[in-house]
Amino acid sequence: MDFWTELDQWALLVPLFPALAFVIIGSLGERLKRFEHGGWVAVVFAGLSMVLGFLIAIGEMLGPGTYVDVHTTWFSIPASTGFPKGFSLVMGTLVDPISALMLIVVTLVGFVVMLYSIGYMHRDTGLPRYYAILSLFLTAMLGVVLADNLLMFFLFWELVGVCSYFLIGFYYAKPSAASAAKQAFIVTRVGDVLFLAGIFIYFSIYAAADPTWAASGFLFTNGNSAFLNLGVGVNSNLLTLAGLFLLAGAAGKSAQFPLDSWLPDAMEGPTTVSALIHAATMVAAGVYLLVIGSLFLGFTSIDDFAIVAIGGFTTIWAASMACTHTDIKRVIAYSTVSQLGYMVLAVGAGFAMVGLFHLYTQAMFKALLFLAAGSVIHAVTTQDLFKMGGLRKKMRYTAFAFLAGAFALSGIPPFAGYWSKDDILSSLYGQLATHPEYWPFYLMALATVFLTSYYIFRAYFLAFEGPTSREPGLADHAHESPWVMRVPMLILSGMAIVGGMFVFIPGFASLFDPALTSAAFPVTLPLNIPPSYPLIDIELSAISVVLAVLGILVAWRLWGNGRIAPLPRSRPARAMHHLLAERYYMKRAYDWIAATGAYTVARGADFVDRFVIDGTVRGFERTFAGLSQRMRKIQTGVVSDYAAYVIAGLIALFVIVLFVAPWLVSKLGGG
Repeated sequence: MDFWTELDQWALLVPLFPALAFVIIGSLGERLKRFEHGGWVAVVFAGLSMVLGFLIAIGEMLGPGTYVDVHTTWFSIPASTGFPKGFSLVMGTLVDPISALMLIVVTLVGFVVMLYSIGYMHRDTGLPRYYAILSLFLTAMLGVVLADNLLMFFLFWELVGVCSYFLIGFYYAKPSAASAAKQAFIVTRVGDVLFLAGIFIYFSIYAAADPTWAASGFLFTNGNSAFLNLGVGVNSNLLTLAGLFLLAGAAGKSAQFPLDSWLPDAMEGPTTVSALIHAATMVAAGVYLLVIGSLFLGFTSIDDFAIVAIGGFTTIWAASMACTHTDIKRVIAYSTVSQLGYMVLAVGAGFAMVGLFHLYTQAMFKALLFLAAGSVIHAVTTQDLFKMGGLRKKMRYTAFAFLAGAFALSGIPPFAGYWSKDDILSSLYGQLATHPEYWPFYLMALATVFLTSYYIFRAYFLAFEGPTSREPGLADHAHESPWVMRVPMLILSGMAIVGGMFVFIPGFASLFDPALTSAAFPVTLPLNIPPSYPLIDIELSAISVVLAVLGILVAWRLWGNGRIAPLPRSRPARAMHHLLAERYYMKRAYDWIAATGAYTVARGADFVDRFVIDGTVRGFERTFAGLSQRMRKIQTGVVSDYAAYVIAGLIALFVIVLFVAPWLVSKLGGG
């Protein structure tokens, strides 16, 4: 066994390092005041996790296609009627090209966000709680990445949701933050319940089709063989339902339509939380789930179309709302929802690895945009774009970082977003001949290219360009961030500029096409994995770049050099602006449904409580009270009355014994 394979055996240490940080910070708390209230402890352990994660990823690049599954049996059930070969639950780690790529994403972004937090969060209270929960979140996300079976995946998936609740509601004394945390928790739980139902269906179907799958602990690497053993069309309805339930779970976590309302409101949490959770990790977990489902579990054709439809519609749905918002963090949040739609679209079209490629690039430049926005907020203490302006003169590093992220998001070559976004568009276009039903969603994704470059450069021009700020005195105290904030932005800026071109490195490219680089790849499902990266059609790429440049020019014409575009006087334009600002009234609709539904359920529960439960209790009470009152009248205290009762009872007994009983016996015997 060589060094790299031996290193894969210790993959458990990657999530263990931040877990130790959680224990140390949670135990010592304020006693770590000299270490930035535990911040440097979190940075050190996140750094150790990143180093080990990168070494494991390098091992996968040097030996592409290796699959190292290290697990132990949690508990097992002997063979029975339901499980002819037994049933086992395992806990373990699976190191493969996909998880290796995610280790790069999660550990790198986790480390730079931890370091950035030292400068950004130093004025806040409750920092031990912040660093402890952030470390626990990093542990949970790495557990999702390394899980080798569906149940373990779900356990860490839920821990991610719990941590996000605490981090979004970090400023719990602020009503809007507490409300956003509850909304995020409830909406994602809706998807998680359906996800769990999908797991149960997969368990029941695959365990029956391939008993060794249940006996081995529902390992991902055995799932595809169970799928193939079903045969064509067998249990297709149940499999379709299971796939749709997995899509619901992914839509909840990745904020896809119609479960997207929680993510923009989640910006009530610290900006560092947005950079880690809502750019590179938690929301990416939904896409990662779909990739795992596509590669190891299998989706039916109906599932694929549903995934394409949800992803394609979400791209333009979220991008349109980003065009009117004035909160710099919410603009980036809607951008996250839209870009996640691209990834979901790619997975549904059969290009799981292409979607994973965009997940990797988007994590870098979207985390960069959030950190740059946080640097602005840290300097001017406002999130309102219409109060900013002219900040580039005093915040050159931050302006450069935001501009690099904006170019990458817009898909301008050679920035990272160009390679992955155009890869998705080209791959999907190649499917239109055999799947003409994908046309509407392809056009939505193409139109989103223009909207994306427009809204992100609108934000850039409003914040950084112009002669001065629009709020008097706002720019007077603006200053560049300290080094602990600048260094993470510079690292991610480099990734936003050249990170997409890493795919030309043969070893790195092997992480995206493992099926073609190793015969040991366990997946035998038909996959649309391109032979090389990037798979970009030059003509389509030209159209995409022209749309992106056009969006930048329109943004400059309306908002550049300190200009403020007046809202058109026409009723349709104002109505459309209001519709977008109100988020298509979906948030209000959800609030109304929740309030009406809760009120209806509460009234029904009140009726049952008052008239069914309490009514039954009161009915018994009144019945026995009445009988008691009647019985009390018999108790006269007169001995002669009691003697009369005894004599009457004896007479009745004799009548029953002498006359009634013989009559009943004769009747029964004769019948």
